[in-house]
Amino acid sequence: MKFRYEKENESKKITIQEIAKKLDLSPTTVSRAISGKGRIGLETKNKVFQFLEEYQYIPNTTEKTKKRSKNICVLLPGEEGHAQLPYFQEILLSVYDCFSAWGYGVLLVKTTSTNIGELMSLVEQRKIDGAIFTRTMEGDLAIRYLEKQKIPFVVIGSWVEEQVIQVDFDQEGGCKDLASVLLRMNIKKIACVCGDAGHIVTQSRLRGIRDAYQEAGVLMDEDLLYTGAVYPSIVEKDVAKILKKGVDCILCLDDNICLSVLNALHKSRVKIPKDIKVASCYGGKSLANCYPSITCLEFDVKEIGGVASKKLLDAMSGKVDYNKLILGYNVLIKESTM
Repeated sequence: MKFRYEKENESKKITIQEIAKKLDLSPTTVSRAISGKGRIGLETKNKVFQFLEEYQYIPNTTEKTKKRSKNICVLLPGEEGHAQLPYFQEILLSVYDCFSAWGYGVLLVKTTSTNIGELMSLVEQRKIDGAIFTRTMEGDLAIRYLEKQKIPFVVIGSWVEEQVIQVDFDQEGGCKDLASVLLRMNIKKIACVCGDAGHIVTQSRLRGIRDAYQEAGVLMDEDLLYTGAVYPSIVEKDVAKILKKGVDCILCLDDNICLSVLNALHKSRVKIPKDIKVASCYGGKSLANCYPSITCLEFDVKEIGGVASKKLLDAMSGKVDYNKLILGYNVLIKESTM
């Protein structure tokens, strides 16, 4: 096994034999310390890993074997309940249909902004040839890790660096159009209820909404912006505050938040759209059977799963295309804002 040393633009390689010589150990002892296989003292194991950490050596898994696993993994949200949302399930099924037809297995991994242990385990065991992210977050550890390990991956969403393969919907443009329509309907006092502010999609959607206000020459009331609505209990508290402020409309940044808003309004016996209007920056299957029907943005989730799959297959074959692909949307005006 070889290790790669990376620091800024430097790139060096070191073998287990060279590590053993520097630490005055046998190559077998170093190999056992790194692999975790075989009996070895804790003090010796710590000595090896302190050396690797001090000089920033990381395993170069791409040199261990050229054999393909014929598996890819789909990264789903690790927060409680998020992976079960229809949006992520639709993407997962679309990716599965594509890769199973190409003779690949599809493994599932849950990650959060601070926990990528399951992903690391798959990579270290050489069980995957590539990965698809179903969302992007600020400072995503999984992206950095796969880049270092040279594992091809595609993100469904947006990322700040161009050298990452990206497929996304026009979140910013869609939310700008949706907010513009609401403003043209003379709905001026709009409260926005958002999820995690660290999610790239949240940031993109808010930019679009702000652009709509700016273009309309209307000042957006930042006191009516509620972030962190990640659980129904939080949404319920936000809705209670919103109702006291006499807003005209609640604009939800995703379908899951919208469902929680609708439930909170129902509990308070608030009628839609008579007492307050409601719209969502994403419709999806979650809102399909709501009454009244919800004004929303419509995205083709199955299509984006298929496009991301094709891009990953190409990347695993050495055909890397960093041109970001943006898919369209439809603005659906329904009863909830009439």
